Amino acid sequence: MMNILIIDDDELDRLAIVRSMQQSNVDVNIVQASSANDGLSLAKTGEFDVILLDYYLPDRNGLDLITELRDNDITDTAIVMVSQLEDETLTEQAIDAGAQDFVLKDEINPRRLMRAIRQAQHRYAMERTLHTTNNILRNIAERDTLTGLANRHTFEHTLKSAVTRAERGKSHLAVLFLDLDKFKNINDTLGHDVGDVLLTEVATRLNTVVRGSDLLARLGGDEFVVLAQDMEQDKQAVILAGRLIDSLKEPFVLGATKINISTSVGIAVLGVCAETATDLMKYADIAMYRAKKEGINRSHFYSEQLHKIVNNRIKLENEFLHAFEKNQFIIYYQPRLFASDGSLGGIEALMRWNHPSRGILLPHEFLPIAEEMGMMVELDTWVLRTACKQITKWKSYLPKSRPVLSMAVNLSTMQLQDEGFIKTVETAIAESEFEASFLELEISENSIIGNIEKIAESLTSLTDKGVSLSLDDFGTGSSSFEHLKLFPVRALKIDQTFISAIGQDDKNERLLIAIVNFAKSLGLTVIAEGVETEIQASSCIDYGCNLLQGFYFSRPLPANEFEATYF
Repeated sequence: MMNILIIDDDELDRLAIVRSMQQSNVDVNIVQASSANDGLSLAKTGEFDVILLDYYLPDRNGLDLITELRDNDITDTAIVMVSQLEDETLTEQAIDAGAQDFVLKDEINPRRLMRAIRQAQHRYAMERTLHTTNNILRNIAERDTLTGLANRHTFEHTLKSAVTRAERGKSHLAVLFLDLDKFKNINDTLGHDVGDVLLTEVATRLNTVVRGSDLLARLGGDEFVVLAQDMEQDKQAVILAGRLIDSLKEPFVLGATKINISTSVGIAVLGVCAETATDLMKYADIAMYRAKKEGINRSHFYSEQLHKIVNNRIKLENEFLHAFEKNQFIIYYQPRLFASDGSLGGIEALMRWNHPSRGILLPHEFLPIAEEMGMMVELDTWVLRTACKQITKWKSYLPKSRPVLSMAVNLSTMQLQDEGFIKTVETAIAESEFEASFLELEISENSIIGNIEKIAESLTSLTDKGVSLSLDDFGTGSSSFEHLKLFPVRALKIDQTFISAIGQDDKNERLLIAIVNFAKSLGLTVIAEGVETEIQASSCIDYGCNLLQGFYFSRPLPANEFEATYF
C-alpha cells in the first residue's frame, strides 16, 4: 500500500491525479488537502510515502511550503511539485527547496505520474543516505571519537571565531585548560580500557558544569579545554574552574573499581596578556602546569606576573643554549669536615652558571631547563670531567700521610639512565690520571627511577673499581631501605630537614639520632649536610656523624678561593 498526500486547492486537478493513480495498477491510499496549512498538519503525521503539491496555494506558494517541510524536518517523505507552469526557473527552485521532481499537470498520466513518484522516492532515499554519510563524516571530523565532545580542530576553529566576535563586541572570553593529575598511573595499573571508560565519565561530569554558551572539548589523552564565552566579569572563569574541579572530586565507580581523580586547571583571559586564539591556548597551558606544581585540584590564572616569568624563562632558555660555547658554566666546591678534628674530609662539586647579566645562578634556576632541552647528560658529563681534573691537581697538595681525598659529584636521573654512563665515568677517571678511590658519586632518593636493577648493576661495576657511592637526601624518599639493599652505598647524607630540626622539632631530631645509629650499625659513613648553626654542628658531632657540611663552616667556593683556603 502506497500512502499519498495531495496538496492542491483545485478539486479537478486533485481528481485527475487520483484517477491516474487508480489506473496505475498500484494499491494506493490517497489523502487530500486543499490548503498549505491543512497539508502541513497532515504531513506532520509522517504517514505518507510521497507528497504531491501544487505551486499555487491559497495561503502560501508551494516553494515556501517545501522549505517549511524540509527546514523543520516535519516529514521524511519524497516531494513532487505538480504545476501548470512550464518554467525552468521554477523547476530549479523547487529542487533547490527540497523537492525531488517536478511534473506539469498537462503531462499527467498513470505512467508519467508513477514514474515521477518512483524516481522521487529513489532520489530522496539517495539524498537521505548521502545526508547521513555526510553527518557521520562531519561528526568524525569535528568530534572526539571516544567522548563525543568537540575535538581539537573544532575547538581551535570555534575559538578563532569567538575571539573575533569578542573583540568586536568588547565581551569577556576565557580558555580553561584541564589536565587530569597522574592519569598515566591509571592506564599503567588498570589498563587503557579502564582509562578510556574513565575519560568518558569525566567528560560527562564536566559537561554538567559548563554553561550552554560554553564549549567543552577533548584535545587528546587526558587533556580537556573549555571556551567560556559571554562572561560579564573575568572572575567568572575562576568560578567555573572551581566547579570543574569540584565535579571530579566524587570517586568514579567503574564496575568493582573505585577511582579517585583530580585535575589541574589553567585559565587565560582574552586581553590579559593574551590577544589571539594561539596566545589563549598557549598561556592557559602554561597556567595549567603552574597549577599542577602547586598540588592537586588547583587552578591558576595566567597573569601579568606569570607572563613576565614565562618571558624571562624563554629568554633564559635561549641564553642557556649558548652558555656552553661561551664557557659560562663553572664549578663551586664545598668542603666536608671531619667531625673529629675539623680537618678537610671531602669535597662536593656544585655546578653554577656565571650568567653575564644575572650573576651566579644556582642549579635550581637552570637545571629544569637542561632537563626539558635534553642537555642534562651533556651537562653532567662536563661537571664530572671538570671535577676529576680539579681533584687531580689538588691531590698533589696532600701529605703522604693523607693519600686520599674524595671528590663528590651528583648524578642526575638522566645520567643514571644513559647507556654510556659507565664509559663516561671510566673516561673521566682515565683522562685525569687519578685513582678511582678519589671519586665519590652521589645518588639521590628521587633520582633513582626506571630500571632500578640495571642502575644498581652499573653502580656496582664502578664501586668494584674503587669508586665510592653515597646516598643523598636519606630519609626523604619512600624506598630508602630498599635502596640500601640494592646499591653498594658506603655513605649516607642525611637530609638537611633533619639537621634543621635540631632544637626545633623534637620528633624529627629523634629520627635524626635513629638514622645515625642505623647507618653506623651498617658500617656506613654518615654525612650531615646543611649544617648552619653552632648548635647543629655540636649536636651532629654528639650524635655520631662522621662528616659535616654546610654554611656554618663554608659556603661553596670557586676553585681558586677553595684552594687558597684549604691547601
